[in-house]
Amino acid sequence: MVLDRVDILLATYNGEKYIQEQLDSIFNQSYKNLRVIVRDDGSTDATLDIVKRYDVEIIESSENLGAKMSFESLLEYALNRSNSRYFMFADQDDVWRSDKIAKSIDRMKVIEREQEKPTPILIHSNLHVVDESLNLIHNSFWHYSHIDPNYNSFNRLLIQNTVTGCTMLLNRELAYLALPIANEAIMHDWWIALVASKFGKIGILNEATMDYRQHANNDTGAKGFTLAYVGQKIFADTSISKYQRQAKAFLQHYQSQLDTDTKELIQVFTTLDKLSYLKRVIYLLKYGLLKQGSIRNIGFILKV
Repeated sequence: MVLDRVDILLATYNGEKYIQEQLDSIFNQSYKNLRVIVRDDGSTDATLDIVKRYDVEIIESSENLGAKMSFESLLEYALNRSNSRYFMFADQDDVWRSDKIAKSIDRMKVIEREQEKPTPILIHSNLHVVDESLNLIHNSFWHYSHIDPNYNSFNRLLIQNTVTGCTMLLNRELAYLALPIANEAIMHDWWIALVASKFGKIGILNEATMDYRQHANNDTGAKGFTLAYVGQKIFADTSISKYQRQAKAFLQHYQSQLDTDTKELIQVFTTLDKLSYLKRVIYLLKYGLLKQGSIRNIGFILKV
């Protein structure tokens, strides 16, 4: 049987400390029909020297775009320059389990067979949270962060992302539909999750497929759901404007493809400041625009 090719999109930036372990784990996958495409975001260390020891395709660039737009550039490059069927994102500092691609593809194939027509589909999985030396911190990122991945309806994803980019597998239909990623998108994985939820399917692989390394230079990272962390998040940022900007950009990009109810939901959400505080809260409750857990929602409602 001929395996569909998977493009692995690896964004790097000053990652010399961990990049070799990540690349080794990718090239040791049980699923062999893969191509690794690397975009470096202007590293000043030995990252590119290490990368060039491997059989990878490198996008030449000296421009520093940041993680979100670097991954967008990778996806656009891969989509336009190959006929690969599937795409995965990779961070430079993690370690993949040897069956990560194979199990993600198996889950993708099951959902694709259930569809009557080509459908945008996203698969994502759990992660092991580990420290710099790959010692286990928690065997479930979802439990560690108090996230239930089943809360992935469009209205819930407008407020809280439940999809971790480095676990994602996209089919070609989703990759095509998700581009371009808006500048207002909070992160590339959040934007793609919104697209998949609204126009396609999100499939969950209920096991950890990789070690998610936590260190001082993580771009995002895993946060334990402690009272101190929750208190910090509640009082550190008193604005929900970043959610609104992302939602408004989504509406502008996909307006012709959205149903009337979704347009109304986004339009009211992005203009909450024109309503009284009580009406804002009523609107959030009416449309289920909520985060996961009572503590998170208390903080969220205080910011409205």
